Parts: sequence; C-alpha cells; structure tokens
Amino acid sequence: MDHEFPEAEQKWLGFPHVTRRKFLGTTLLSGATFLAGGSSTIFGVSSSTATNAGPNFIWRLGGDLPVNRLGFGAMRITGDGIWGWPADRGNALKVLRRAVALGVNLIDTADAYGPETSELLIAEALHPYPNGLVIATKGGLTRPGPGQWVPNGRPEYLKQCVENSLKRLRLERIDLYQLHRIDRKVPAEDSLGALKEMRDAGKIRHVGLSEVSPEEIERARKVVPIVSVQNQYNIANRKWENTLIHCENENLGFMPWSPIGGSGGLHSGSALEVAAKAHGVSVVQLALAWLLHRSPAMLPIPGTSSVAHLEENVAAAAIKLSPAEWKAIDALAGPA
Repeated sequence: MDHEFPEAEQKWLGFPHVTRRKFLGTTLLSGATFLAGGSSTIFGVSSSTATNAGPNFIWRLGGDLPVNRLGFGAMRITGDGIWGWPADRGNALKVLRRAVALGVNLIDTADAYGPETSELLIAEALHPYPNGLVIATKGGLTRPGPGQWVPNGRPEYLKQCVENSLKRLRLERIDLYQLHRIDRKVPAEDSLGALKEMRDAGKIRHVGLSEVSPEEIERARKVVPIVSVQNQYNIANRKWENTLIHCENENLGFMPWSPIGGSGGLHSGSALEVAAKAHGVSVVQLALAWLLHRSPAMLPIPGTSSVAHLEENVAAAAIKLSPAEWKAIDALAGPA
C-alpha cells in the first residue's frame, strides 16, 4: 500500500491481538483453499458459492446474479496511461488469478482499457471461467491515443463493441454490460436501444450505466432495465451522493470508480489517514471499509497491478468498527 505503519501499530479491528502481517499470513491462503471455501474468513463465501454468504457481503445484480461486494477493477493491469500491454504481462496474469483465488467474483473492465488489452488479459488468465465469476465490461468510450477518452454512443458502434468484447473475453453472453458514457451527440434512447437489442438477442444479461444522475437513470429505464450504476465516489469525493441514494431506493448496485481517490490516492495527512493510523490499518483499507459500511448497495472495485496491494485491498472487507467509530470517521472526512 502507499501507507505503512510500524508493526506494533498494526492491530486489526475485531482482531485486537493480531497484527496486519499475521492477519494476512493466516487469512490470505492458497488459491485452492480459497476456492474450496477458505475465503469465508473475509467474504463469508467462496467465489463459486456466493449464494451462501451473509447478506452484508453479497449483492444480487438484477436480483439474480450474486456477487461479493468487494470486486476488482481491471483497468490498471494494462500499460502506463491505461495504454497498451503491461511491462510485466506475467504479473498482470498473476494479479487476476490471485483476485479470484481470494474470493473476488466481480471483475470490472472495459474495451477502452488498453484499449482491448484488459479484456484479453482477463481471458488469458481466467478462461475457462470458474462458476460464479461475473465479468462486467463497458463500451462507449474510444481511445484515439494515450490519455484520450472520447464518447461514441452511435448504436451501430455499440453493437460492434458488444460483439468484439464477447470475442475477446471468450464469452457467449456478458453478465453485465455498461454504457461507459452517455454521448451527448447521440440521443440516449438510441444508444440504450442498441444495448436492448443485444440483450434481447441473448448477448447481454444485464445493462448498467456510468456517470449518470438519477434523472438519467430513470430515462434509461424507460428503454431497458438497468441493474447498476458506476459513478466516481469515495470518502473525499461524494459529488454523486444523490445517485447513490437513488440506487439504494431502487435496488440498483452502485460501483464506485476511483474508490480511494484515483491515481493520486487520498491526500497525505488527511483526517482519514489520522483515523486509520489510530485504528492500526492503512488509509486505503479504511477508505474501502468505509465504502462497504456506507451502503449495502455499494460495490467497490479497487484496481491495482500489484498482488500485495490486491491482498491488502481484499483484507479491508474484514475491518469492523462500532457505529460510533464509523460516525466519527465520516464526520472527520467532511460533509458529502
């Protein structure tokens, strides 16, 4: 992680006599153990039996697709600037396989990540996919070059995007396909109509949106059922609080991108960092735990290109604080 504390300070909430190092050593077991049920230490469920987990750790996308609430975002397994192949392709494959071994069964990607690279790596690392693994991808943003993201919501383009993602991921149907951005040059009904066609054809199971308001969600639902929303959201940036509340009320999953503040992370010396140090965890872990606490509809998808960071991110699901402690941390972080 970006923030480390002395061993003596790393006492886990809920495990007062266990240091972070010892916790990781005893809970982050081998992949075979986790897939056999060992991941219940963190999630209460293995990746192939999500339906047996406690309600606090499971969300059912569309009411019929159970996922562990802490997922994995596969944007950063690509090259620098989310462009091209990673410098260490073998490491990217290890990260993906380790995520599944740790009980993660929701992997979020997009055709724009690379572009195409993230989807290809997912298939290379994980196909044939284990039972219960949900791969969510997106279309509607093009990549003319590094650092460039340009919306394209033309119906014919989006249908082509779905077909190409199916081929790269080696799937017959995509469990969750998200409109990466609404293209302001194209009527939203036209873009969503194309996704409805692909859904009706059996190539998409569920449809999601990204960076949308409650009004845009309801407009979209008049065209096609929507099961999830992916907006930027973290403890320091709650611009989309109204969308989160709408998702809670409408039983839609809320997948916060940039869950720990993006590439720059949360600012050093922040109130959250002070609280994390006081509780003996890293600031990133506390930020992820706060998201899981904030709403039962919250499905964080932190991304990383490091196996060590991945393991610590997943371990954040085990952090337990009292209601009063959560309230104090929320107040320290400032108003939404």
